[in-house]
Amino acid sequence: MSDPHFQTADDFRSLLADAPAVLTVTDADLAVQFASPAVERILGYDADSIVGSDWLDFVHPEDRERVRAALAAPGSRSDTGTEYRFRDAEGEWVWIESFTGDGPERELDYRVFSSRDVSERPRFEAQFNQFVTHTSDVLTVFDRQGTVQYISPSVERVLGYDQSAMQDADLFEYVHPDDLPEAIEQFGRMIEDSSHHAIIEHRYRTADGEWIWTESRGKQITTGPLAGQILVTTRDISERKHHEQELERQNQRLERFSDAISHDLRNPLDVLDGSLELARETGAEEHFERAERSIDRMYTLIDDLLVLAKQGVDPEDVEPIDVGDVARRAWSMVETRDADLAVDAETPVTADSGALLELLENLFRNAVEHGGSDVTVTVGTEPWGFYVEDDGAGFTDGTDEVFDPGYSTATDGTGFGLCIVEQIVDSHDWDVIATASERGGARFEFVCRND
Repeated sequence: MSDPHFQTADDFRSLLADAPAVLTVTDADLAVQFASPAVERILGYDADSIVGSDWLDFVHPEDRERVRAALAAPGSRSDTGTEYRFRDAEGEWVWIESFTGDGPERELDYRVFSSRDVSERPRFEAQFNQFVTHTSDVLTVFDRQGTVQYISPSVERVLGYDQSAMQDADLFEYVHPDDLPEAIEQFGRMIEDSSHHAIIEHRYRTADGEWIWTESRGKQITTGPLAGQILVTTRDISERKHHEQELERQNQRLERFSDAISHDLRNPLDVLDGSLELARETGAEEHFERAERSIDRMYTLIDDLLVLAKQGVDPEDVEPIDVGDVARRAWSMVETRDADLAVDAETPVTADSGALLELLENLFRNAVEHGGSDVTVTVGTEPWGFYVEDDGAGFTDGTDEVFDPGYSTATDGTGFGLCIVEQIVDSHDWDVIATASERGGARFEFVCRND
């Protein structure tokens, strides 16, 4: 017995019009032979008006080949559906999902599929794509061999690489050689143990060839279509590492500062204490003079230690500096006796002017104290930075200890001049090399990596 609710064709059309999906029949080339009345409610078209049209003409150009492969194949069936963009009657692109049914037992020249509006779902996917594009993290999916299966668009902003160029890449090739063993070891652990959550800090080579510090967090995916693959998020932590390194340098300064106070101030205090005791007992003038010399030395030590403790560079104060001008100013502030200054500086150096002035003053004092009253000091620039050299006695004990706190070969030296120089070098992220000059004196080369 037939269902009493479907006694007429109008009843059936009404059912199709209210259905949540559009039923479409096409020929083998996807030319529309029939579209159910729901097409008007869902996509805005009159059902009869699109008969004879090519279904692919309504599909977004970027999606057409994928839709053709999914819908036009003979006897095709799709349990998961095919999502694509479809132009509605108002000319807007809406997202629909089409399901093909079971293919007929014999090959026929028509295709049957149902389509529903899933615009809300791709809207979420668009938001997700926007997130992975603009987030500060790079999202990467690796297979078990370490090959990139997916990398988020943010890789271009964070590391400078084009997203498509990184597909199928081996990202281990971009990891710093010193950090590679740990990266490989952690990746292996994620493969062997699905519960292992790896967190490592390592350096990545950017598209510009620079090394930046990154933090990667990874874990094996255990469910869904990506099960067994490795998901890793990577972010740039260069600024954090810089602050950590600066904090470490400050801690080292404090340690050297405390060592200097405990050791180098104790000596003159012991001398002062002994001299005063002898002065009380004998009243001899020489003991008072010795005590005064100890007090003067303590003042000098305190001044140097305060400079050592305060050294640091504010990035906002760094600018291109004329080394020659600063050298002449520093020379005028130092007791140079009969010494001479020669300047051969043409290239500016990016530095903090106050710190550079302090550095040159200490080098000039050091040259006069150790090179003699008639020493000639030369300041010059090179493509890699600048140098300060003299024609004095040079490093009679070698260069291994010259930057150590308290080290001095002069009887009245505090031993902190070159230590201050090294600290200023560190605060600029430069390198300093102590070597012999062509004239046998001391030469200090400052390699300015930020120039």
